[in-house]
Amino acid sequence: MVEIASQIVLCLIIAALIGFFIGFIVGKLVGEKNQSSIYSANTISHVGAQSNIYNKPLIRSAPRPMGKDALQEIEGIDKNLEVKLNEIGIFHFDQIAEWNKKNCQWIEQYLKLEENQIENENWIVEARNLSKNPKIR
Repeated sequence: MVEIASQIVLCLIIAALIGFFIGFIVGKLVGEKNQSSIYSANTISHVGAQSNIYNKPLIRSAPRPMGKDALQEIEGIDKNLEVKLNEIGIFHFDQIAEWNKKNCQWIEQYLKLEENQIENENWIVEARNLSKNPKIR
């Protein structure tokens, strides 16, 4: 009886080691494949400009249930630019109101806007005002 139990334990240990090594090899292969896709997702190249994904502003997959804001109310945002902002996940004034300098640079590079256009046109200030006063709109 002890002999059979020891053989079972030995088989379980061998099976665990084999499973560990197979999992390690598969994980290593999948990890290398994902690493190359992570790199390509972390940088976006437009006409030679590198835009770091960590500078990308907070985005949403869809507008809030009450609907998206009319971003055209911000001076400098026309219908085409609003569509482009919506395509990348910017739907609301409060999203723009929270941008920092690096977020603005990312948006300007990604959408091929003029350098400092967001700051010069006061998008953030206007977005803060519009997000604080939703009933005035």
